[in-house]
Amino acid sequence: MPRRQLVMIAVVLAAVLGAALLIWRGEGLAGGFALIALATIILLQMDARRRLSDLAADVRRNRAELRTAAARTSTQESELKELGRQLNVSARAAGKARDHSEAVLDRLDQVEGLLAQQTEDAVKHRRALHRDRRMRSRDNLTQIQALLQLHEQFSPDAPLPEVAGWAMEPTALVELVNVVARLRPRLVLECGSGTSTLWIAYALRRNGSGRVVALDHDTEYAAATAQVITEHGLEQWAHIRHAPLAPTDTPRGPMPWYSTDLTDLTGIELLVVDGPPKATGELARYPALPVLDDRLAPDARILFDDADRPDEVAVLDAWRETYSLEVEHELAGRAVLLRLRTA
Repeated sequence: MPRRQLVMIAVVLAAVLGAALLIWRGEGLAGGFALIALATIILLQMDARRRLSDLAADVRRNRAELRTAAARTSTQESELKELGRQLNVSARAAGKARDHSEAVLDRLDQVEGLLAQQTEDAVKHRRALHRDRRMRSRDNLTQIQALLQLHEQFSPDAPLPEVAGWAMEPTALVELVNVVARLRPRLVLECGSGTSTLWIAYALRRNGSGRVVALDHDTEYAAATAQVITEHGLEQWAHIRHAPLAPTDTPRGPMPWYSTDLTDLTGIELLVVDGPPKATGELARYPALPVLDDRLAPDARILFDDADRPDEVAVLDAWRETYSLEVEHELAGRAVLLRLRTA
C-alpha cells in the first residue's frame, strides 16, 4: 500500500481514538466532533497537497513529453528540410538528365538524318558512276571507231603520235579531215599545233593542194610537232611557227596571244582554234577572231575546239556581239564548226 494512504488511515484512526477518549472522559460530543473535523481538515489538506503534487508531476511529465515532442518535431523538421533539399537536388539532377536526354535524342536525330543523306548521296554517286562508266565505255568505243576510220582513210608514212592529253579527240579529227576534204581550203591556220596538224596535212595532201600553218607558243611542243611533220614527209603541206604569247590589242583591251608575222597569211578559209591553253588566262582564245578578222576569206569556216567548256562558251558569246556567226555543224566530241557571214 502506498505511504500516503497509510498516513491518511493513521490520521483517521487517531482522530477517532481521540474523539472516543474525549467522550469517555466526559468532555462531551463537541470536543469529539472538533477533533474529527480537525482530522478531516488535515486529511483534505493532505489530499490537496497530494493532488497538487500529482498535478505538478503531471506538469513536469507533460513538459518533458512536450520537450521530447519538440525535439522530435525539430528532428523531423530537419529531416524534412534535408529531404526537401535532396528532393531539390534530385529534381535538378532529373532536369539535367532530361535536358541531356533530349540533347542526345536531338543529336541522334541529326546523326540519323545525316546518315540518311549520306546514304542517299552514296546511292546517287554510285548511280552516277555507273552512268559515267557506261558513257565512258561507249565514248571509248566511239573514239576507237573514229581512229579506225582515220586509218582507213590514210596510210601514215611513220608512227603516229599519241591521241591523248590536249590533242583533239579522234571523233573531232574525223570531222576535221572531212571538213578539209569538203571545203578544199587553200590556207588553213591553226592556233595550237599537235596531232590535228598532222591529220590536216594528210587531208591537204589527199586534196592535192593547200597548206596549214600552225602557231604554237610552247617551244618544245612546236619543235615536237615539226619533227612529226618531218618524219611523215609532210613539210610541203604543213608549217609550224613558234609564236610566244605577248599582249595584243583587242576590243576588250590587251590580251595575251601569239606574236608572229601575219603578213603572208591572207585569205584564210579554215581557222582552227585549239589554243592558247585554258591556263593562259580568262577568255584565252578570244583574240583569235578580232586579230585575224581582216585575214579571213569571205564565208570562212572556224573550227572551235572545246566548245563545251564555260570559258570557250563565253568566248563564243563575246564573238557573237561583234560578228555574224552561225553554227554550221556540231562536230562529234567537243568541237563546233562555225561559218563567218560577211556583208
